[in-house]
Amino acid sequence: MQEQITEIARNFFTLMGLNLEDVIVECQDEKKGIYLVQVKTSDSKMLIGVHGQTLEMTKHLLTRILEKTLETSLLIHLEVNDYLQAKDEKFYRYLDGRIAYAMRSGEEISLPNLTSYDRKKAHGYISDKKIEGFKSFSVGEGKDRELHLSYTGPRIETRSSVSVTTRKVAPLIDDDGIGI
Repeated sequence: MQEQITEIARNFFTLMGLNLEDVIVECQDEKKGIYLVQVKTSDSKMLIGVHGQTLEMTKHLLTRILEKTLETSLLIHLEVNDYLQAKDEKFYRYLDGRIAYAMRSGEEISLPNLTSYDRKKAHGYISDKKIEGFKSFSVGEGKDRELHLSYTGPRIETRSSVSVTTRKVAPLIDDDGIGI
């Protein structure tokens, strides 16, 4: 099936008018029909779109074409020039910053406007970190659902609590005794 998906995907992207460098299909779970389709192209902006919206629509369309052609249910992950991997790395750096802030401040932090998928990734990421006293949970319904971060462990010392030594600076005076 992997070869068929590769051929169909390659034709799909060629018909879209993309300048393809490579299409690689990797089976992630044959029983569940989960496949990763990696596309290498110089036309990535056209395929990804603003904030990945075109990528999501393209993935949906490709999945429907594959399911109809192969007469089976599939879950396709579409990756273009490692865009999603870079996006995930940026998201995890953002989460690390929010986690550090919560640990310094002791405040419960709310992260609104995350998709359900991003909330799920965040819960998994935080759970994998195994920080004692730290938890994540979701609050609200539908579009108003938010991710909350809470830390009940010992506070982490902040940089601002470290004393800073200041030194006095003498004014610059030239030969005639007048400041420069």
